[in-house]
Amino acid sequence: MDLPQSFDLRALRVFVMVAEAGGMTSAAKQLGLTQSSVSQIVGNLEEALGSELFDRSVRPLALTAAGTTLYERGRVILAEAGDLYRGLRDRDLRQLSSLTLAMAESIANTVGPLLVAEQRQLAKRWRIWAGISPDNHAALLNHTVDAVVTTTDELDGVEGLESHAILTEPFVLVFPASYDGPAEPLEALAAMPFVRYSLRSAIGRQIEGQLNRLRLNVPIEVEFDTASSQLSAVADGMGWSLSTPLCLLQEIRQIERLRVEPLKRGRFSRPISLVARRGDLGATPEVLAAAVRDILKRRRLPDLFAALPWLSELITWPEEPRPNLRSIDGSR
Repeated sequence: MDLPQSFDLRALRVFVMVAEAGGMTSAAKQLGLTQSSVSQIVGNLEEALGSELFDRSVRPLALTAAGTTLYERGRVILAEAGDLYRGLRDRDLRQLSSLTLAMAESIANTVGPLLVAEQRQLAKRWRIWAGISPDNHAALLNHTVDAVVTTTDELDGVEGLESHAILTEPFVLVFPASYDGPAEPLEALAAMPFVRYSLRSAIGRQIEGQLNRLRLNVPIEVEFDTASSQLSAVADGMGWSLSTPLCLLQEIRQIERLRVEPLKRGRFSRPISLVARRGDLGATPEVLAAAVRDILKRRRLPDLFAALPWLSELITWPEEPRPNLRSIDGSR
């Protein structure tokens, strides 16, 4: 017998959470969903079963006879599903003879050593390569590396790849600490010296594309391949630029020599994700992405947030709502 589409593990988990939380609002907060979504999921489940699961005439919600039966059996089903998932995952998480992981420079320098130290058991031999994203992508596609931590969505939709989100970070304005002028409007800044990232890099192309969309005619005077050189040039007073939190994190020793401001008009961001060839590494890509995310969230980014607290509100993590970025013309 085919089960109704609305009777699945997700719906069962939501129902059990509502029963244990004593209400849909509390359950929604714990699940990271809206109250209306939880209500709809429970309603669809009740419709599929042909029975009410909660007595809504009392507060907190009380289970009906059908609800009690589903709750007791549902907890067992969810526990068994979890055991099955962990068993298959652990079986597939074999130690690799070697692992070559290519990263954008800003991530390799801040995360690479900690990642190897914390996940050493994943492979007998590790190689961490740092390079610009286009080169890393080519290396993945020609099987030179096993996985990449990339800062663009250029590999999205490529057949045979799997992607695991790490975070999304905004672009920000960067000035020398000595600059005491206004950070907006961008049209006024465009007349000042601009320190570019090289167009060989993905970040350089992202920034250039946004400048073009904003129709800002920024003269070409100097450009650098690396965040270290680019931010050093800004700190030395060569001009202003656009950068990201992870680039700033790599050069956190220079943070006192920089003035960093959020973009108000023309906001844009870049996704950070781990991409591997589907099936080649078993569960390892998922584990690696989670480890990179944890290192950044718990161990590295707090240092940057201590200096620039407002940045923490602009970085988003998987399954969290993203801030409402304005469009290029400033409208919602």
